[in-house]
Formats: sequence, structure tokens, C-alpha cells
Amino acid sequence: MLRIILFALMLSPLTVFGCSCFSEAKSFKDETNEYDAIFTGVALKTVKISGDWDTSFYKTELKVQQVWKNKAVLNSVFIKTNIENNSCGGPAPTIGNTFLVFAHVTKDGLYATGGCSTFMDLEQVEQNLSTSNFKEKEEWQTVIKGMWSDLGRPLVVYSK
Repeated sequence: MLRIILFALMLSPLTVFGCSCFSEAKSFKDETNEYDAIFTGVALKTVKISGDWDTSFYKTELKVQQVWKNKAVLNSVFIKTNIENNSCGGPAPTIGNTFLVFAHVTKDGLYATGGCSTFMDLEQVEQNLSTSNFKEKEEWQTVIKGMWSDLGRPLVVYSK
């Protein structure tokens, strides 16, 4: 759980958030058990679905690369991410970037991220690391290495 919180803080701009997250999970494994699916994928296209502050979202198509949880995740899926920072959302996913997704399956078959789930732009992580000082970089690389180690081998690997 600590790793997930650290990643969320690392990827978030330094602003005040109107949302808060709390988890009963005691370990990284407990944290991953709270999600329906865990996978990586490249953002292909994003559409903004309009609504009020709590119903608008980005619908993004991802080409899935690897799946760690839920063998039913297809090689192309749609994810739903919050728009409003007040609901732990943010900017649209960057097309062409690779994301690590911890998601819940919605009634309409989308993989929901945002809120308190992990939705990590891996290219942004690399960019943040490249501008970090030596000590910060070393600490984050240890956390990242531990996270990938904890995830283990993927259940499914789609060809590129």
C-alpha cells in the first residue's frame, strides 16, 4: 500500500486535492486483491464524455501489453478515468504513452480508474525520475523495482 501511495504522490502535481483515499489493505498483495484487473497498455485514443463534475470522464482505448490480474482482459480495452481533480481525476491520458492500470470493472464493461486506484503513466514516471536528484531517484527506483517484483510474472503477454 505504501508503494501505491508513494506512486500516486509522485505522479500528482503539487496541488490541494478535494479527494481522499483510505484503504484497509495491509500489504501490496492485499492492495492488489482489491482490484478486478491489473495490466499495462498503450493509450490509442481518448474521448471526453461530458456530464456534470461527477459524471464526466475520459474514455480511453488501450492496447494491452501485459496482464497481471484477470485473464479475461482483452488485448484492446476501454478505460474510464475521472476528469475532475476533486474526484481524484486529472488530465486526459497521453496518447502513445504506456500506463500501469489497477482497475475495477464497471456495469458498462469499462475498466474504471481514478478515484483511489492506480493509473500510472510510465513515461511520466521516467521523466520525473530524470529530473530528480540522486537521492530521490535512488529511493524511487527502489520502490519501482519492488513494485514490479511484487507484481511478479504477468499472466498474459500480448505481442506488440
